[in-house]
Amino acid sequence: MTKRSQRLLLGSVLLLVLWYLIAHSLNQAILVPSPFAVFKTMMEQCQTQLFYLSLFETLWRIICGFSIALAAALLFAVVTYFYPWFGQVCYPLLLVTRSIPNISYILIVLFWCSAQTSVMVISFFILFPTLYATLSQGLHDVPTSYHDVMKLYGGNQWFDLRYVYLPFLHSYFYTACKSGLSLALKVGIMAEILGQVSVGIGRQLNICRLNLDMSGVFAWTLWIMLLLALMERIIAWLFHANYKR
Repeated sequence: MTKRSQRLLLGSVLLLVLWYLIAHSLNQAILVPSPFAVFKTMMEQCQTQLFYLSLFETLWRIICGFSIALAAALLFAVVTYFYPWFGQVCYPLLLVTRSIPNISYILIVLFWCSAQTSVMVISFFILFPTLYATLSQGLHDVPTSYHDVMKLYGGNQWFDLRYVYLPFLHSYFYTACKSGLSLALKVGIMAEILGQVSVGIGRQLNICRLNLDMSGVFAWTLWIMLLLALMERIIAWLFHANYKR
């Protein structure tokens, strides 16, 4: 075990001890349930079909919204890079999308779309400005020496994009995916709660809230944290494997 792993393990143990001490001192499960009660609830949840159905529905909505936002952000970043006048025309629109609070996006879209569709639409609107800014910055960070090489070989814009710009954007893609999926999951679950979807993690959290089931709320929160950690590991593995190739 590496030193980093040891420190992470030590930090996790300290958090669990602190959690237990707070729960034990309050002695009110409705406020702060004990770790044992929460872990028991988690084991009960993962033995039901509804648990996996909720995970699948939430992930499907979030991944769809994220994928559309990433594709649109990449296309928009490339177009505005090669045609700066287009970026100048659309700048007021980008400024508006960055300025609108997330909760306003959620409330507005809920009036337009169904509860299930709204999660994907909200994820798109919230993620697009952030993803566009990251990818656009990556294109503008291409070293000037690369431009000299492209002029030397005399390739067209598609050739330059495929063999120069996209490989250079590898680290920016990784940053965009890592931060974007994390934000999409958090915002998507919030949208599920406010939109009152029929199936999803947000639905289960809302049911636990209405039933004053704090152990259930803590359990679903831990599942979300584990899901985020797993998604980050998968993204890191995919980008690392692709980089090695």
